[in-house]
Amino acid sequence: MIYNHIGFDNNATYYEHNLKSKKIPNVFIHGVGLNVEMWDPQKKFFKNHENVFYDLLNHGNSKKGYRKINFENLNKQLSDLLRHLKIDKINLIGFSLGSLVAQHFASKYPKKINKLVIIASVHRRSILQKKRVKKRYKKALKGYSITKNSINRWFNKEFLNKKPRVYSKFKNILENNKRSDFLAPYKLFVESEKYKINYNNINFPTLIITGQDDVGSRPVMSKSIYKKIKDSKIYIVPRAKHLAIYEKSRLINTKISNFIKKNSN
Repeated sequence: MIYNHIGFDNNATYYEHNLKSKKIPNVFIHGVGLNVEMWDPQKKFFKNHENVFYDLLNHGNSKKGYRKINFENLNKQLSDLLRHLKIDKINLIGFSLGSLVAQHFASKYPKKINKLVIIASVHRRSILQKKRVKKRYKKALKGYSITKNSINRWFNKEFLNKKPRVYSKFKNILENNKRSDFLAPYKLFVESEKYKINYNNINFPTLIITGQDDVGSRPVMSKSIYKKIKDSKIYIVPRAKHLAIYEKSRLINTKISNFIKKNSN
């Protein structure tokens, strides 16, 4: 097993890592309703780099029971985890809700960031987009399953037809969530525009990625973030949807790897 260092910090945050030296590690933050399992392609690809994967509050094996979650809670969770692991500086890689957490954390603790990777982030949703995501939240609030809808928005149909195990994997992750635990971070994701990010503090190399056909985290959103971060690059993944990081993993992993290696200390 590559990530044989598995455990919990003092706040019951579950983590996996392969830290061996003082090199700057990659820290990966998953999306809403998911957990460290979503990063399986990255665990393999980056196995020769030092990495940390962890479950957000109310997700996976981390502490649950929060009825309300905000970005301050999630900032503190990551800050406490880094202190527990004795890590001073990181390359921070976030996906979807995780990309929002990464942006908030990076803007609050810029000295802790070497490089930032923002994947499939929402930004300045339109009125229609806000209505759609609120509709899905209300459906989940009433107890209806949004699993099938989510997976079909996240992957291309052709990919799922070829990889039925991927559908089953993500279906199991989503359906294993306790509804009350899922709703708190999902509400945060839905209402994320209420929490402002100080982009002036993000003054380090940043890579912004999204799928060309992502209907939730649209390319126009990534382009808007790109304009706000001075030292940033943007990559729109051709013929890819929300979980391009999984479906087009080799392509995107190579992009991230090259970005992190360039001019690294």
